Amino acid sequence: MTTNRNFAVLGLAVLMAAGCNMQDATTPVPQPDSLVLGRIAAVRESADKGVWEVEINEGLPETMQSAMRHEGRPVPQLDKDVKVRIRVTADTVCVAGERASGLDDFRVGQEVAVNPVPGTTAMVGTKLLLADAAEMYLFSVYQVRYLPRSLQALPAGASLPDDPKLVNSAGLEMTPLAAEAGKVVYFAAGLRAGVPTSGNDAPPVGAVRPGMRDAKGALLPWAVGGYRPYRTAWENGAWSQPRPVEFAGIAPDASARLTWVNGGETACLVEVMQPNGVRGLYSSERADTKAPWAALVKVDVPGGPSVGDAQRFGRQLKALVWTVYDQGSSDLWLSTEGKPGQPLEPRINTMGPEYAPRIGPNNCLYFCRADRQLLFAGGVVQEVRLPGTQRRPLLEAAPSADGKLIFFRVPRYTVGALDWDLAVAPLTGATLGQPVLLDLWKPE
Repeated sequence: MTTNRNFAVLGLAVLMAAGCNMQDATTPVPQPDSLVLGRIAAVRESADKGVWEVEINEGLPETMQSAMRHEGRPVPQLDKDVKVRIRVTADTVCVAGERASGLDDFRVGQEVAVNPVPGTTAMVGTKLLLADAAEMYLFSVYQVRYLPRSLQALPAGASLPDDPKLVNSAGLEMTPLAAEAGKVVYFAAGLRAGVPTSGNDAPPVGAVRPGMRDAKGALLPWAVGGYRPYRTAWENGAWSQPRPVEFAGIAPDASARLTWVNGGETACLVEVMQPNGVRGLYSSERADTKAPWAALVKVDVPGGPSVGDAQRFGRQLKALVWTVYDQGSSDLWLSTEGKPGQPLEPRINTMGPEYAPRIGPNNCLYFCRADRQLLFAGGVVQEVRLPGTQRRPLLEAAPSADGKLIFFRVPRYTVGALDWDLAVAPLTGATLGQPVLLDLWKPE
């Protein structure tokens, strides 16, 4: 176990506690934001609507103290009189297991880790620290997610599921697109790099699917860290094993994904990403669903050298919305009736990255901005939320053609990195119902 890496985060908590005795004020004084570690002492509803207050007795979690004693390291003694009061709002992500849930899943006495909303940490006097929670974890979940090297062994099943017959795995699944009223789903999949433990290399994580190996059985260059398109269909009361959607001419080390497919599954748009991160937009057609896809044809759109993630829409599919990538950010562009494209308005394009444009009923626009799923409809941008008191993240929302279903991906909080899985929910207007992981969902 590499102590310096595993416990670097402790310095933040110790520094914060040490700084508590440096000032004496009766009003909140801003403090540097840092991770809060401790044990829940009380939970109560605030006078502010939709806000809860969580009091935490600050301290190092028992598992960390035990590990430090085992290594012969001194355990920092924090000021036991310091209290932390955390505000949990509708915007807080609460994680008490593998999936985001809500504050109701936490109990007094549990050890937690809290990431504050930047700029909200303040000190009142010398014994009370205030902050709004961006994320609140059970510490056992936080440790697996962010400090896997501090564990003697990874949790059982950390690299599961890995069944290529299923849609979701511990690897990468992204960009769901529905056809046939949700009974056909296209998506992109790949393997994630494993998390090394005890100095040993780790094998890739996820399902090794058809199309990921070459003729000699070796993984293709794109398979680990990249992605390619797959298709699954609801057949005979079950989802079929995902099969690769193949296009000739894509370099072995390039990634590719479908970002749009027509209702008959005979025309599609494909984004191809080179190893250097440059993306290109292509189209393909075929005679019917049993025919192979034709060679990719470059779609020339303005915006720069790196473009993709596009959708056709409109009565005759003459409108096109796509993503322009530039220096770590991205914006959405639009072309209608064959006219030259231009960036969408400032209500949609901001300083942050906008991506994943998906067209819904009445030409409403679902899109992502950074880590938020948004909807532009009726001239208003609003956040798309799953049911629950606290925020449950989702991305890449794509409605079915009839607007009754919406497909998206949701995070699983697992070893070292988020594992995003595909899910579906009923859609009524702009309101989402309870999500169901795609492998468990049964179309009507």
